[in-house]
Amino acid sequence: MSLETARKAVDFVMELTPREQAIDFCFFGGEPLLRFDVLRDIAQYVGERSRETQRPVHLNVTTNGTLLNDAVLEFFDRERVHLCVSLDGPQPVHDRHRRYGDGRGSFSDVVANLRTALGELRGVQVNAVYGPDTVGLLPETVGFFVELKVPVIHLNMDICASWTEVTGEQLQGIYMAVADQYISAFERGREVGMNLIDSKIIVFLKDGYSAQDRCGMGETEWGFAPSGNIYPCERFIGEDNGSSLCLGNVHVGLDSVRRCAVVESRGNRNEECVSCGVRQFCMNWCGCTNHYLTGRADLAAPIMCASERAAIQAASHALTALRQNQLFMDHLMRYVHERQLSHAWNRKGAI
Repeated sequence: MSLETARKAVDFVMELTPREQAIDFCFFGGEPLLRFDVLRDIAQYVGERSRETQRPVHLNVTTNGTLLNDAVLEFFDRERVHLCVSLDGPQPVHDRHRRYGDGRGSFSDVVANLRTALGELRGVQVNAVYGPDTVGLLPETVGFFVELKVPVIHLNMDICASWTEVTGEQLQGIYMAVADQYISAFERGREVGMNLIDSKIIVFLKDGYSAQDRCGMGETEWGFAPSGNIYPCERFIGEDNGSSLCLGNVHVGLDSVRRCAVVESRGNRNEECVSCGVRQFCMNWCGCTNHYLTGRADLAAPIMCASERAAIQAASHALTALRQNQLFMDHLMRYVHERQLSHAWNRKGAI
């Protein structure tokens, strides 16, 4: 991405976002650190615009971790860029899918760089992607991260994989084992944030997802390709082939007809969801997840139903087990304040 295009993307988000709302800018790829020079210049431009407009912004980068070095970490620390490292688990898990071009696994390099980052930055996060061939190893993966003292763990399903052989009963057992790892960490005095558990507990306390929690693709979420093409979510960029999900270009503006069509396609239209007893706690409305699993943004797949039910049960199990744990209660209060209330109206721009 050229710096000119990047600046136009920043300006686009600044202009569309109501002045009272904070903005999250997320750098992703591919691998964003391949062009650290551009990332650095964009971050500095975001800071300039933030000061000009007197509005809060948050900078985030998701990287495979192979290119982290002292200069990068120093910049992230100085500019308050939040770091998320893609690490799928212990070496046999991670190296199964994340290899260099010559076939070598990247685990050793990523873990070494992650350890350095954990020592120099606050709030480092990991992103572990799991598929049908690795989902059964999630409890081991979580235990590995806890021992690494990773403060925040994101467990994310590979929505491009074929999940036809994985059953809801299997997911329930796996997620419960993950919850037991989570419980064990707090009982041993080790605080850990985990999206699979924490996000559902917060939703329990709120008695369901609110309107502003739900998918905002094409309205409060944007993805920008190197070409300047605009997508309703970074997951839709793909090869940037200008599909019907392309909503315009930062150099020429939005296509209002396509944008309206995307916004109208959001939500959930599964008949079985209407009578489901846990529907208010379920993310059946995630447009990009639905699109990749079923081809429609408003149609949830059976595997997503099974995953959400299992996550709800696992989170309920964790909440019940840790009700009297003071570290967990303190964690929960910080989570509410930092991750929900302060970001409730954020708009996201992914570059």
